[in-house]
Amino acid sequence: MSQSIDAAPKASFQIDRGPMIVLGAIAAVIVFAYFNGIANLFKRWGEQQELSHGYFLPLISAWMLWERKDALKASLSKPDAIGFAGIIAASIILILSEMTVTTLMIFQQLALILLCASLALALGGRGLLRVSIIPIAFLLFMVPPPYWVITVLSWNFQFWSSELGVWMVELMGIPVFLSGNVIDLGDYQLQVAEACSGLRYLFPFLSLGFLAAYLFQAPLWQRAIVFLSTIPITIFMNSFRIAVTAALVQAYGTSHAEGALHFFEGWVVFVLCMALLFVVIWVMARASGKKSIGALLSAPEIKGRPIGGLWSEPTFQRHAIAALAVIAASGAFVHIFGDDNLRVPQRADLDGIKTEFPGWTFREKEINSEVADVIGADDYIVTDFRTPDGNLFNLYIAYLDMQREGHSWHSPRQCIPGGGWQITNHDIVETTNIEGVAPFKYNRIVIENRGNRQLVYYWYDQRSRKIANEFVMKGFLLLDAIRLRRTDGAMIRLITPVGRGEAIEVAEARLQKVMGDIQPVLPTYIPPADIPKDAYVDF
Repeated sequence: MSQSIDAAPKASFQIDRGPMIVLGAIAAVIVFAYFNGIANLFKRWGEQQELSHGYFLPLISAWMLWERKDALKASLSKPDAIGFAGIIAASIILILSEMTVTTLMIFQQLALILLCASLALALGGRGLLRVSIIPIAFLLFMVPPPYWVITVLSWNFQFWSSELGVWMVELMGIPVFLSGNVIDLGDYQLQVAEACSGLRYLFPFLSLGFLAAYLFQAPLWQRAIVFLSTIPITIFMNSFRIAVTAALVQAYGTSHAEGALHFFEGWVVFVLCMALLFVVIWVMARASGKKSIGALLSAPEIKGRPIGGLWSEPTFQRHAIAALAVIAASGAFVHIFGDDNLRVPQRADLDGIKTEFPGWTFREKEINSEVADVIGADDYIVTDFRTPDGNLFNLYIAYLDMQREGHSWHSPRQCIPGGGWQITNHDIVETTNIEGVAPFKYNRIVIENRGNRQLVYYWYDQRSRKIANEFVMKGFLLLDAIRLRRTDGAMIRLITPVGRGEAIEVAEARLQKVMGDIQPVLPTYIPPADIPKDAYVDF
């Protein structure tokens, strides 16, 4: 976020119509090549409230460039062929994103930003890149995080907001008890759901925090504090909103609080966040001996100069034609060969698992349509069952034919607190005594709710791998999409209640046994990596 660039006499040349036509052609080819990624941006902005600010970010970036127009013109330098390394890298990422996991659009969208920076270098040289890099980098805020990242962030923000919100309620002298993400006020209970996590404020506030830091003419360390302060401000204000809602529920009941909750969900909280951000700027300004915030918050005056030689139109034209060819070729490749490239293996329906264990008694749980939509699985089973020795368990398996953008599993770590359960212990451990099965790691969780305890195991079973860590699972997803052209798999969760006074080791032993019992039958329902070439579903 540099505030100034060494001044130099403005270049005497004028850009004529020819280069502008070429740039227009490049822009059109970029839209053609990256159409799926661009369309996905608009889709995500429209579907998710926490990302709806994305429509405005390209406009803000364009405004930044317009404010620097004189510096951009004065900074045109000798077109640098090194920029083609970035153009080629962006094209490779585009092809891989379309030819492997067709809907992990974040790679394509990041490649698009890399392409913009690389074109600045290839067509306008290092001087142009130096002046345009901040407006281009600002576009990173318009790229939606993957759904699973939002899920993990949401879970953490729910936890932090609940803890801090309950602390604020206690300061008001109101008796309150927190169980998971359920705030118990005695007569009333409030659930801090995903919509209450604060992400709808965090993502737009981060981009505005960067913009405020960009406009704040102060030392770099102070501008970094301004930007980073958006995270604690968001958590604090979201917790304040939860605390106010809890206080209103306690005083007037849920019917009166619902209107207040929606009121605070909107612009009021966001305006208060902005007010606190200005307080941070004011503190930083006072620390530097500055008294006028208004004088500090203004578009920086940027002056440019050529670096590494003067710009020439013939070199520009050659580089532009080459860039146009590379981008057009990659776009044509993905549009011709990028469809229907993933394979879906044939398999048995998960409901058949109940027939594999004649001595077990199953009672399938009813799932309403709303919960089924949240699960988003192509096939799933949720069932309680009792083994011949009388022990009770719950089995949940969600299977996906293809993992797509937003089409993935909800981590149990996020879902567990929704029922008031608290995670009291979470470890990743390795199996040791399952006969005929290679050792694998799984999540072991102990949860508690008002003295009731349950032991939970879960892992991801996909293409002959059993994985505990979500991040590792995503890494193998990319690898197998390239190697096997497959992204299918399942998430498996087993639960057993822990009786009052029962040692956790006793529950551990019976859950270990059941986990071992189900392993031999899983390949029928969750296909391994090594299946015949003809064992795939035709589309």
